[in-house]
Amino acid sequence: MADKGFSLRSVAPMLVFDAALPWLTYTLLKAQVPDISEVHALGASAVGPAVYGLYGVIIKRHIDIIGSVVLAGIAVSILALFVGGDPKVILVRESFVTGALGAVCLLSLLGPKPLMFYVGRQFTAGQDPEEIAKFDALWQRPGARRVFRILTVVWGVGWVGEFGLRVLMVQLLTVPQVLAIGPLVFNGITFALIAWTVAWTRRRRKLGEQAMAAEAAAEARPQA
Repeated sequence: MADKGFSLRSVAPMLVFDAALPWLTYTLLKAQVPDISEVHALGASAVGPAVYGLYGVIIKRHIDIIGSVVLAGIAVSILALFVGGDPKVILVRESFVTGALGAVCLLSLLGPKPLMFYVGRQFTAGQDPEEIAKFDALWQRPGARRVFRILTVVWGVGWVGEFGLRVLMVQLLTVPQVLAIGPLVFNGITFALIAWTVAWTRRRRKLGEQAMAAEAAAEARPQA
């Protein structure tokens, strides 16, 4: 039952603020104000998700990686609205950010530590210095380094793929269809990545604990 409640609380705001409200706003404006431009109609349709996204950032009291995506998407929408740019820019607003994050993920594999190591530390340790130190110590384990690299590859490919899919949708579908379906695709990919991450890391942790238990049992076994 807890899982169902969590799922409902997670999905309902997305369905209302990210999908239904933008579609309804755009559709009503185009029907009631025929002279309104595509850019202004799309800009107005972004107000609901923008307010909800800012509310989430304020409640959290700090900007995490998800909050950064929200704020960057809002900034792109506002910029496109004021400069009178291509309406397609607004339709792809969040995906510009996730696409960039995906590229950063993949490029970070060339650096000392992959991006998902820092993301994991942020969500796990927060601002606690002791917890941060404990998390940093994980990097000394070869198995942990492999886990963070695999996570970075999967999230990088997923984010870049989401960007490509959103661009394809904008090219092939109508504006109302993109407004209605786009958030479902974006959040669906994100939820799938999160679900896979939780399941896979849990399995890796269990295998690691079993290996450590086997090593401890072998060390405790009397030598012949």
